[in-house]
Order: sequence, then structure tokens, then C-alpha cells
Amino acid sequence: MKKTTYTFPSILLAGLMVTSCNVKYDMVTFNAAGIMPASTTPAPKIEIDTNVTAGMMGGDVKSNKPYDIQAYYMDDTFTFESAEFTKVTVTYPDGTVDPGVSALKLPMRVQHRVHESSNSMAGGAVVVTQSRIIHAEFPGTITRDEGFTLLIEGGFTKEDGTVIPFKVREKFDISREKRTESWVDFVSGC
Repeated sequence: MKKTTYTFPSILLAGLMVTSCNVKYDMVTFNAAGIMPASTTPAPKIEIDTNVTAGMMGGDVKSNKPYDIQAYYMDDTFTFESAEFTKVTVTYPDGTVDPGVSALKLPMRVQHRVHESSNSMAGGAVVVTQSRIIHAEFPGTITRDEGFTLLIEGGFTKEDGTVIPFKVREKFDISREKRTESWVDFVSGC
């Protein structure tokens, strides 16, 4: 086996090349505007996935349209078998409904799956807890970089067949991050 040796100039050159690379950010984030009123019935939580990608050593970190809506519900009581989503709309301030929602095949039924989480306790003990999670994804439903109002309707189905309807109406604002930082700063923040 051949041993490779590195000289000081080659190490210095490699270090200079890496530290001179820049990372450019062009990301959007959607945040819920205001506080949602407390619901008297179970309702899924909503997240917006902006499909962020990151380049290597001087690449770009950016959001990629169209964006996805994710809805999930953690059921610690093991009550719900599934959820059926019957309506999804994304409405912009000018009244336009995003055409990305027209591609969805609704109603969409999503079965629960078992979710396990582990927590380390004092003395080295590990506690594993289980719950059910119902997770739905609506891909490509947000095509514009602006705030919107989201409406999702449907119902949770219990093990005995009872349906508990839900309705989520939530307004989202947008923020944009455009900046450049050195690759070294990017790596140190990971």
C-alpha cells in the first residue's frame, strides 16, 4: 500500500480553495399568521415544505417551487384508524385559487401508522413510547411566492367507524432569505 504524504503548500492551497467558496441562500418560509383559535375537535397540524436543496462547497441553498402541504395528527390515545381529506384549497390575496390543488385526487384516505419515540432517562434507562400518526402530503399545491389562506376539510375515522369531521382554515405569510456566506460559516452552522 502506497503512503500519501501532503506537503504544507498543498494543504494551504486546499484550505484556501475551500474557504474562498461561498454559499448563496435563496429560501422562502411560510409561517402561520396569527394564532389559530383553539379547536373543540381534533384537527391536523399543517406544515409547508419548500423543498430546500443545498449544493456542496459553494453551491446554493434554495427553495424549489412548487411547494408541498403536509398535514399530520399525532394520536396518543390510539383512537383514530384513518383520515379522509375531502377539500384542499390555497387562495391568494387576489382571490386566485392555486391551480396546483386541481391535480389532487380527492377524497384522499390516509391510514394511521405506529410512531415510536425514545427518550433517555436518568440512570441510563430508555423509555420508548408509541402513538399513532396520520400523515398526508399534498405535493405541488403552492406555486406562488406569496402569502395565502389554506382550507382543508375532512374527517377522522375511529375504530368503531364513527367519523369526526375537521376543518382547518389558516393564513400563511411568507418571508424570504437572500444572503451569501462563506462555506466555512455554512459548515460551522451545521
